[in-house]
Amino acid sequence: MSKRSEREKVISLLRARIGRSNDPSLSLDKQISDHELEVLLEELQIFQLELEMQNDELSNSYQMLELERTKFVDFFNLAPVGYFIVDHIGLVEEANQTGADMLDMQKSKIIGKKFQSFFAPQELEVFYGFVHQMNSGNSKKSCEIKIRMFNDHEYDARMEGIAILDAATNKNKYYVTVIDISESKRAQRELMKTTQRLEMTLNASGAGTWTMEVGNNKLFLDEYSYSVLGLMKWEFDGTIKSLISLIHPEDQEAVRKMLFDTLHTFDDLDLEFRITTKYGEVKTILAKGHEVVNDFTPSYFVGILMNITSQKRLAKEADDLQELQQKLILSTTFNAQEKERYKISSALHDSVCQILYGIRLNLLNIQLSKNLKGEFVNVNKLLDQAIRETRELSYELTPSVLRDFGFVSGVKEMAQRLSTPGFQIKTTIKDDIFPINEEVQLYLFRMIQELINNCIKHAQASEAKITISSIDENINIVISDNGRGFQKGVNESLALGSGIRGIKSRIFLLNGKINVSTGKDGTTVSIQINQAPELVENRGI
Repeated sequence: MSKRSEREKVISLLRARIGRSNDPSLSLDKQISDHELEVLLEELQIFQLELEMQNDELSNSYQMLELERTKFVDFFNLAPVGYFIVDHIGLVEEANQTGADMLDMQKSKIIGKKFQSFFAPQELEVFYGFVHQMNSGNSKKSCEIKIRMFNDHEYDARMEGIAILDAATNKNKYYVTVIDISESKRAQRELMKTTQRLEMTLNASGAGTWTMEVGNNKLFLDEYSYSVLGLMKWEFDGTIKSLISLIHPEDQEAVRKMLFDTLHTFDDLDLEFRITTKYGEVKTILAKGHEVVNDFTPSYFVGILMNITSQKRLAKEADDLQELQQKLILSTTFNAQEKERYKISSALHDSVCQILYGIRLNLLNIQLSKNLKGEFVNVNKLLDQAIRETRELSYELTPSVLRDFGFVSGVKEMAQRLSTPGFQIKTTIKDDIFPINEEVQLYLFRMIQELINNCIKHAQASEAKITISSIDENINIVISDNGRGFQKGVNESLALGSGIRGIKSRIFLLNGKINVSTGKDGTTVSIQINQAPELVENRGI
């Protein structure tokens, strides 16, 4: 059939339909012409084409949606977490395969079953609280809960969900994901046990822990470290600068330098410093640390913090006790030596010297009676020498002038006795020197005697000076000469000379100090001794 005949047929049908209309105003002869019918037919054809095009588009969209739905179903079922869609009364409307596996049930048996039936009875309160949270807000909510499988096995899970209003029922639906966290919870419990054991160990050892980030110099302390430092958490801003402000002023520079060096060299940290708490208490703190480097976080230092005030006090008491023991040993040794010398001196003076004097008198009588002058002159010279040497030995062992006339007279007598035409000894002793304990006198006299003997033997000096004074219960002794000085270093000479070592031992015993300066123009030795009466009693001298 031609297009023209088709158009005529359509027009005829339209005329017939319009002609049967109940509306008399639509009379075919009066209201519609052939031209108007043709225009109307063309519009209808255009509408038909548009409808066909829209139908094709809808068909393509449906195919694309079906393809996307298939992909979504695959992702939904193969996702590593369980997905559930639950209606407003708790019935499961949809679940993926992972969710079914997590419940150890077939997917078909899960649909239509109450979601709360899959939780341990003691966890229902947690579940209802989770639902209440989803109903009270539009954001995602989460909780941790124990899931009970079909075989009654339970494990820890984490649920996350959100409530969405269903337009058809005007009720909420819940879209929930479930993740098995049993392994992480087990690891967390083990870590907690390890942490508790570590904390118990650290608390038993009196140590706290700290962490220091290298990049921003931030310092993090645990609770025990705060107690060690005598701080409350709000009193510390977590910076190294704040920590240094707590440190004793005398230790701040050393700590600052050590921290700076450690942060640049990444060596192990080993610090010992004092702090002053807000209550005025001074504590000694030990901080040890080690750098931790890994691929996940910036490098940082971790370590321990300990209050070693008691240990330091005990160590000092031990050192003081050891020093006291050394002093007691030296004191006992020197006193024994002096007592033995006194006995020998008394024996020589009271017996040998008296006998020699008697022999000399007898020989003088023989000389006068027999007139044997030549023979007895030599005998007299030998006896004079024996008496002189015996007296010298007696003086060296125990100077009687020191015992009989005191320290000042003893020093002056020694200077006069040891002076010769080629070596003069001058003494300057202040008149206001206070009385000195007898044992201390002997110690000081022996030190001066040893130093003068060294001048005679080694210095090749022509003059020596002895100056003694007292200031504020301190005895100051200065011995100087114009000799050639030490041929080796001062420390080496002090180490090699047994006489000098004896002097140092006596000075140590008397809580004194010694200073030696030497050069081409001579040597000067300065000794300072504290002669406080209570110190003498404490030494047991």
